[in-house]
Amino acid sequence: MKTDETNPQDWLVAGKTRLQSADRLHVVEGSSPSVIELLQEAVERYLKAYLISKNWLLVRTHDLNRLLAEAVKFDPRFASFADFAQSLTEQFWEQHYPGGDLSEVGADYPELRQQAGELVALIRASISPPDEPKQP
Repeated sequence: MKTDETNPQDWLVAGKTRLQSADRLHVVEGSSPSVIELLQEAVERYLKAYLISKNWLLVRTHDLNRLLAEAVKFDPRFASFADFAQSLTEQFWEQHYPGGDLSEVGADYPELRQQAGELVALIRASISPPDEPKQP
C-alpha cells in the first residue's frame, strides 16, 4: 500500500498507529523515553493531518509548537494546547539525541496522554472522512 503525504487520511492512520503503540508500550515499560517519542510522533502526525486537510503545504518538522501555531490560524481552539505542545516537544528533544536529561522525561505521561486524546478528538471532529460530508 502506497501512502500519500497530501492525504490527511494517511496522516490520521499514521497517527493512530503510533498512538496505539505508545499505549501498548506504556503498559509494558511505563513512562519511558520511547513512549514519549511515540506519543510525540502520534500528535505530530495528527496535527499534520489537520493542517493538510486545510490545504496547508507540508513542512517537515517535529516541532509541535510550530504545527500548533499553524493550526491556531485555522481554529483558535487549538491555542488551549500550547502548554501541552511545549512540554511534549521539549521531552521529545531531551530523549531524541544522547546528552539530554532524561530524569523528567515521561514523568507527566498520564496528563500528556489525556491532552493528546483531547487534541486528537478535536482534530478528528474537524476532519470529515472522504466519503461523508461534514455536518452543519
